[in-house]
Amino acid sequence: MSSPNHNFLAYFACVKLLYFAEKCFYAEKMVNKDSSEKDSSEKKRRRTTTSSSSSELTPTKVLKEENVYMNSIKFEEQEAAKRAPEKDSKLFFQTCGDLKKIFADVYALKKDPERNRQEIAEKRVDGSMMVVLLKKLNRLDKLRIRSGRDALHREKLNVDSNRLQLQNLLYEADHLKREVQRCYQFKSQDEDIDLVPVEEFYEKAPESISRPDKTKGDEHARRLARLEWELQQRKELATLYKELQASKELVTEEINKKTDRLASLAPRLQSLLKSTRPLQDALDMEVEKEWEVQRLARLLPRPLYLFYSNAQGYADACDKYLTVSIEGDDEEAKQIEESVKEAQEESEDNAGDSDNEDNDGDGKSHHRGRLSKSVLLEKKRSNLFKPHPLSVTISLAAKSKDSGVLAVIFNFLPELGFVAVRCKIREMQSVGVSAGDVINPSFLLNCLYNEDFGSESPSPRSKFQLEAVGLEANRLIPMLTEKRLGKPYKWAQRVCGLEMLPKGGAVASDDLCQTSMSSVIKQIRARWSSRVNLCRQIVALEGKKIDLPKNHPDEKIPMRISCHLTSWIASTWQEFTAHPSSEKFVEENFVTENDLFYQATLVRDSAKMTCFVAVGCDFPDQLPIWLLRLNWNRQHDATNNPAVRDIEFYVNSLDEGVQPRRACVLVSQLRRLMTSLDILLETESLLHAKMDFPAEKTFLKAFRGRQRSRPFRMVENGGGVVYTQI
Repeated sequence: MSSPNHNFLAYFACVKLLYFAEKCFYAEKMVNKDSSEKDSSEKKRRRTTTSSSSSELTPTKVLKEENVYMNSIKFEEQEAAKRAPEKDSKLFFQTCGDLKKIFADVYALKKDPERNRQEIAEKRVDGSMMVVLLKKLNRLDKLRIRSGRDALHREKLNVDSNRLQLQNLLYEADHLKREVQRCYQFKSQDEDIDLVPVEEFYEKAPESISRPDKTKGDEHARRLARLEWELQQRKELATLYKELQASKELVTEEINKKTDRLASLAPRLQSLLKSTRPLQDALDMEVEKEWEVQRLARLLPRPLYLFYSNAQGYADACDKYLTVSIEGDDEEAKQIEESVKEAQEESEDNAGDSDNEDNDGDGKSHHRGRLSKSVLLEKKRSNLFKPHPLSVTISLAAKSKDSGVLAVIFNFLPELGFVAVRCKIREMQSVGVSAGDVINPSFLLNCLYNEDFGSESPSPRSKFQLEAVGLEANRLIPMLTEKRLGKPYKWAQRVCGLEMLPKGGAVASDDLCQTSMSSVIKQIRARWSSRVNLCRQIVALEGKKIDLPKNHPDEKIPMRISCHLTSWIASTWQEFTAHPSSEKFVEENFVTENDLFYQATLVRDSAKMTCFVAVGCDFPDQLPIWLLRLNWNRQHDATNNPAVRDIEFYVNSLDEGVQPRRACVLVSQLRRLMTSLDILLETESLLHAKMDFPAEKTFLKAFRGRQRSRPFRMVENGGGVVYTQI
């Protein structure tokens, strides 16, 4: 009977033989592979003289080993495919746990190796078997991974093949779509022909061409039939055209004969007209002048022609002091009219010959001296602001010869497409220094209608026209003023019949001109009359004259004014707005920088009052605004003295609505201010022991109420005057 050590050695030898057998199996495979490669290479270099017996035994042995190896691989592959990975995973973890336990047991048994030698050997055998099992599980896992990779690779190849086929199919489908779209987009030459409607074709075409039994159901046949009918119609029209052309030539020849005959009559008529001039002078007949005016009127652009004809009709019917005239260079106007006609004829000829135009030119371009960009830009600017050679002037005179004549000149700018207006004053006597701005032609027609100062272009497209020539939009009015063309007032466009379209163009309307003519002429005449009266008032105030006119209702009322007007001078917008009380008037838009500004000085002994006066453009519709500043003991104005504020209110609220009083509004306001200043000084002196200003006026109460208001209002009392509170 054998000992335990011999049994342990036998088990251990078996396990070791199995492990080395497996290792040798893989090593022999690699050695055989290398030996086969070496044998093949050696056969090429030298001849072998091995015996036939050795060459026969070696292949059979290798073949048996390869068969065993291949069978074992196939077996493991089948086993890996049949067994579930989860089951092997559980077996792997279980084996690892058992192996850990064996290691722990061996470690415990090695504490007494002599006694536990047999158990340690058994544990080693069991552990070796478990290691072999773990290696087998590892090989099965690797086989599964390799089979999965191979399957994934096959699927990738299949997907790539399918994707390539899909791309080919998509490319073919896209190509077919393009071909179909090209077929749909194909246009035949007959599609450009405007054929008659189908209903008219079946109604007018003969049945031999229309063939309704066939063409109504077949669109292609109907198209061919309509083209055939169109061809027949065009042949007939070509024949008719030749006949009409022949008749036109006959008529043209007859017209030329009559034109030559009429041309021969012109010298005879001229000689006849010269012989009748003494008779025209004797009968005071201005036939030739009327003919000349009519000839010039025909050369006017349409807006100015509408204005001239309607203004002349208004002058003949309603205003005998209004004269209308045409001024300018008639020869240049003729050249412009002829050039416009030639341009129209050329455009018509080009439109007619555009279909039959042949490019037979030699393509040569003639280069002359080129202008610089600055010169071209300056030329464009001059053309943009170039007015029509003819202008229309209306002259407004009055019954009195000393009132002067206002001449309003209307210029039309063809490129900009609007009318500009400027003024001239004729037969006007010289005026004072500060009165010159009242009848300044540059500002005389400002605000003739509300918010119309002529500071903006009436045409929307002028901004882009200015940008095209390198100018900003705000340069329009300065350029017009520089070239002495006037201002583009909105009422000027209406009175010339110009209606501005949203897209930037303009249309000349006779109805608009007729409806606007009467109101505009009356408004201009009223403005001129009011400015002449205002000028006379300011001239009188410059001469320190404050007398009322003879027909004024307050002329006979006895008034004693103690203060004196020492100066009346022109002022500025900056000086007016520097006054503390001006802010409220500016905010309410009662005073603007387009108004006329003056400064008056009143003096009574040691008291001095400075008056800032703003006269609106629409005077006398709006009363002049007075701002006061009193220098006596200290400076007083409406912000720190209620009495001065009451005087301002009293003066600015003057009721001068009656027509006779409008001719002396400023004088009336000034007289009221002077009497109010006297009363203010006289009542203020009552509060002091020393009376600087003795009471010269009669008033019931010097002060009244909590505000201690002063008696500024004048009331007639029999033959005298009494002053009471406002």
